[in-house]
This record gives sequence, structure tokens and C-alpha cells, in this order.
Amino acid sequence: MQRYIKIAMVLMVGLFGLYGAFLNIMGAQFEIVEISKVVTGTGTQGVQEWQKIESPVLVWLSWSVIPLCKFVAGVLCMMGVKNMWQFRKADNDRFQQAKRLAITGCGLLLAMLFGVFILVTETWFQQWQTEFGSGILMTAHRYLLSVGILMIYIQMEGE
Repeated sequence: MQRYIKIAMVLMVGLFGLYGAFLNIMGAQFEIVEISKVVTGTGTQGVQEWQKIESPVLVWLSWSVIPLCKFVAGVLCMMGVKNMWQFRKADNDRFQQAKRLAITGCGLLLAMLFGVFILVTETWFQQWQTEFGSGILMTAHRYLLSVGILMIYIQMEGE
């Protein structure tokens, strides 16, 4: 039964990544404006001029990391679901190997969430000082915690 639960959890993370990427792309025009506010340090104190990103190309590249990572993580998780399903009745070693892509997908999502939202948004651009920033940071923390716990559970050996 544990294997089926793990497969279902990877499926949910994969759907989260793919749907999140889709929403990011559909809302790109609005999100790029918001990212621009973040990377220019709008509404914060302590962000120096040399820290700010004002080039439209760099703002777009900054935004593009989010849907790209979500999409790739979602695809890796879905490939992991396929592999885990294929080896759901196999011995423990084979099932553990089948989880590699799923764990990689979860790890990529965690790296993006931590890197973009904690390291860059919260620390570099000091967005914890703004209403917008504190809202997205609370959400990012919730996603980090959820995906992190699921990744640990999925990675665990045993039935």
C-alpha cells in the first residue's frame, strides 16, 4: 500500500509543477511586472543600487526560471510516476531505483523554491519588508515544507 501512496504523492507533486508552470505562463504579463518590482527592490530599505536588476531582458530571465523549473520538475515527477508504477511489484532495490526521477523532480522544485524565493526574493531583495513579498514568501515556505516532507517520505525505503 505504501508504494501506491508514494506514487500518488509523486503524481500530485508532478501535477503541481505542471499546473504551476501553466499558470505562470498564462499570467506572465502580470507576473513579469511583479518580478520587476521585486528585483528593483521596490518598497524595501537596504537594497543597494548595485543589487537592483532593471534590464527588461534580465527581468524576463529572472521570471522565466520559475515556470521552467516547475515544468521540468513536473515532467521529471511524471516520468518518476511511470517508472514507479512499472516497478510497483518489483523488489525493494528496483523500486528504489524507479524513484530516482521523482526524487530529482522534487529536489529541483525545492531548489527553485529556496533559491528564487528564500535566497533571492527574501534575502537579496529584502522583500520580507513588503506586503507583496511577505505574501509570496509565506506561500513559498508552505510549498517548500510540503514538497520537502513528501520528498523525504517518497525517498524512504520499505513497503
